Amino acid sequence: MNLRNNKKKKFNRYTGLLLIMILVFSLLVNEMFNLQVIHGDEYFARANVEFIKNIDNAAPRGEIIDAKGNVLATSLQSYNLIYVDTTESRKEIYTTIDKVVALLEKSGQEINDTFNLKTDPFRFEFSSEDPDFIMKTELRWKKDRGINDYLFNSIMREKTGKNKIADLNESETNELDELILAFTPEETYYYLIKFYNLYEALEPTPEEKKEFAVKDGREIHEELLKVFDWDTIRSYLLIRDSIRMESYSGSKAVTLVSNMKEESAFTFLQQLSFLPGIDVETNPIRFYPYQTMASHLLGYLNPIPAEHRDYYLERGYDISKDYIGISGIESAYESRLKGSKGVSTVEVDKNGRTVSELFELETYPGSTVQLTLDLDLQHTAEQALKDIIIKYSEEDTKHAIAGYYQDSSNATRGAVIALDINTGNVLAMASYPSYDPNIFAVPGRLTSEIYKEIFTPDYKAFAEELISEKNIRVPVEEGSNVTRPATVDDLFRTNDEGKLVDTYDLYAKPLFNYATQGLVPSGSTFKIVTGLAALEEGVITANTIIRDTGSFSNDKTGTPITNEGGGSYGNTDLAKAIAKSSNVYFSDVGYRLYQAKGLNALAEWAWKLGLGHDPKEPLHSTTGIEIRESIYGNVYNHYSKVELTKKLFMFDVVEFLKAGRSRTSDYGPTFTPLDIGIDNSEIETIEKAKENIKVKIRESLDISLEEANSYIRKDFNEVIETLTTVIQEYILLLPEEEAAGLETAKRYAEELANLIVFDMSTEIISPRNVLNSSLGQGDNQVTLLQVTNALAAIANGGTRYKTNLVSRILDAEGNIIQENEPVVLEETGITKSTVDALLKGLNDSTKPGGGAYSVFRGFPIESGGKTGTATWKTNQEEFGRAAFGVYTAVAPIENPEIVVAAIVYDVTRGSFVAPISLAVLEEYFEDQLEAEFPDYQRQFDYDSPEPTMNYVEPGEETPSNEEESVDEESEEENTP
Repeated sequence: MNLRNNKKKKFNRYTGLLLIMILVFSLLVNEMFNLQVIHGDEYFARANVEFIKNIDNAAPRGEIIDAKGNVLATSLQSYNLIYVDTTESRKEIYTTIDKVVALLEKSGQEINDTFNLKTDPFRFEFSSEDPDFIMKTELRWKKDRGINDYLFNSIMREKTGKNKIADLNESETNELDELILAFTPEETYYYLIKFYNLYEALEPTPEEKKEFAVKDGREIHEELLKVFDWDTIRSYLLIRDSIRMESYSGSKAVTLVSNMKEESAFTFLQQLSFLPGIDVETNPIRFYPYQTMASHLLGYLNPIPAEHRDYYLERGYDISKDYIGISGIESAYESRLKGSKGVSTVEVDKNGRTVSELFELETYPGSTVQLTLDLDLQHTAEQALKDIIIKYSEEDTKHAIAGYYQDSSNATRGAVIALDINTGNVLAMASYPSYDPNIFAVPGRLTSEIYKEIFTPDYKAFAEELISEKNIRVPVEEGSNVTRPATVDDLFRTNDEGKLVDTYDLYAKPLFNYATQGLVPSGSTFKIVTGLAALEEGVITANTIIRDTGSFSNDKTGTPITNEGGGSYGNTDLAKAIAKSSNVYFSDVGYRLYQAKGLNALAEWAWKLGLGHDPKEPLHSTTGIEIRESIYGNVYNHYSKVELTKKLFMFDVVEFLKAGRSRTSDYGPTFTPLDIGIDNSEIETIEKAKENIKVKIRESLDISLEEANSYIRKDFNEVIETLTTVIQEYILLLPEEEAAGLETAKRYAEELANLIVFDMSTEIISPRNVLNSSLGQGDNQVTLLQVTNALAAIANGGTRYKTNLVSRILDAEGNIIQENEPVVLEETGITKSTVDALLKGLNDSTKPGGGAYSVFRGFPIESGGKTGTATWKTNQEEFGRAAFGVYTAVAPIENPEIVVAAIVYDVTRGSFVAPISLAVLEEYFEDQLEAEFPDYQRQFDYDSPEPTMNYVEPGEETPSNEEESVDEESEEENTP
């Protein structure tokens, strides 16, 4: 037997293959054991990690505090419920949303409704009253959602023959933008239903998906309504839209609920395993402890407007989440207040939740902005203003004055300012009505009801109520004595979009700062400026006697100017004229100024005081205030008068030629009408010829100051000749049958020349303009802040300071990093004798016989003041308006420290407003009154305001102090 051969046969190739297989499987088993047993937990965690991401940690905004350190705006830690969009969470998004909504309902909360597209009725809501801002925002909003691509592909591609939007020229791009804006809210809603494939909420089969793909948005919506209600469908749309918008910033997290209740946050934390994509995070939110107080100064926050997205993106903002200051100090000091964000680099699992933190860059709070404001003084100013407005708009609305009745029922808005005259620091500034900036600080608080009240009020209902309340009647036609009941269209104009516009400023606007933005005639408070100019120019002395017979007129000033109520004051010097508010005295003084220095005599001194500026200078602020103001305020001056006349006269000219009625004819047409109005004619030459006529008419009103001061107008015959030429050129371009029935070009030129030379030019060069201005009427339109600062400049001896709201900037540790010192804008050069004379007149106004005596009688600190009753328009009652009431005060009279100015619109009398100034002075001199005049009983003594640490919904009561202290402790416990 061959043993060797037998052994060889036992180890054949099959045996070798078997051994190799055993070895391979041994290695596999070993590796599986290593993966699943030894390193199982580690690799399970790694498998569960979907991506690494950077998370921005919002920095708390810096605080805003008053002069004594009281906190007016701060940041509180809150809980946010977020949804993180991942591959896994997306599979169950609609189921998850349903579960979230159910849990929120139990706690009385809702998903943030930040979606600008609303239903029932379909509309857009953008937080602004500015039509231009709304248009730009809506355009950007629609483009972000692909509507531009949709309309290009469905309309513009075929029309232009171009393949890309980028290839469109300027005209075609504008046409596309018009199509986008014309795309209605309803069309947008159904477009988005299809755009976001909301049919996926129905969990369709592959075959059903194909059917949905060919349906339009409305048809898909009908299918969805078979299973879900409108609110549920819209919540799906809201979240899908938010996910898309977040993707622009590289984020996959969508905030579903901001500032969530603590108990709700814990509930969701316990339920996370059943809610794919849901998580809870902490985030600072803005909070205003005193709610509406100083809201116009503090301002409010809002999401970054679409039109400014690139600007803020470059500066490190998260354009989809971050809020910015929109107005007030929040806006003016945005860069100081916003702080520095932190960043966390984390591993996130398949449900979007953080698994581990790899790196963290800590946040740094924004700087603290300390105001010049005094909280108690601010509170007193706001309460006194509110009380006076409520009194005269609701309780005491009918007034018999000087033999006729006046109605103050629409005295619903006003303002008050207190200024330190030696620094320009604002001690208090209130505007009514106010608003609670907390409603803008957190998504969802600005409900549709509040939005409508603030941004889209029902002007129609308001007008109907006002017409009924005031029994407003208007002439059946211009100049007629026959009247009819007013209609909504008489009080509110309709714009090109068919919306009512508050042209005549009837409706009280909460976001409007009447202290810095409202342009008003200053009324008799301006007589102080008239007296100043007359003294400084030497046309009178403090002792000059002018005989007040009850009226003033001469052959150049038109109808007589009379005193209020028709009285007369006899021999009157400056102090008596101020105390009595003699129209006759100041008209006489105004005319003397005109004779000595010309039409701009008053304006030049008013400009020194910051009441506007020379229009030949670039447009600029004359107060320097940090927050938004109207910089268009000015007093009568020749340059502005010419430009204003040219602007307004164009409307009259078109109507004059269209009516065919001579300036001296009261009944019926006297020449064949001629139409030079804009009619968008396709014949460019005709439109250009019309414009040439208007250009020559405007040029005929160009009268220099030197000519006007010499009472020189344009030559009548030269005006006729110039206009005849351009009118003839226009007539020759008209169709033959139309031109055949017209008058000669010279006839039209003569009619226009009569109007231009003998009416409008006379109005421009008339010294009556100076007289009206001397009384604070006519073309005088200034802000309350300008009035306040002007009086401060007079009272302190002639130094006009920049007005300040901010005293210093502090870092997070309380160190001063910027101190704002008083800034002198102008040394006016007013002499001490002039200041003394004016202060005496102001002081006499509070004495027996003075206009403010009834209010300031008994006030032990010597003060001065001036009432002002300013007419809005001669026929103001036809528009539902009444006279402004203004009062300016200064104290103490011997060594002035503070100026207070108050205004209430449509209150009918300046004396009605004086108590507001008294209330502020009582609070300002509180310590002195208690120390030196302990028996004095304050007429206004308001309790100090109490802060709250909880947001109070509109209509709810502010929590009691006991509840507040408990909440405060709770906040401290849960704030990192």
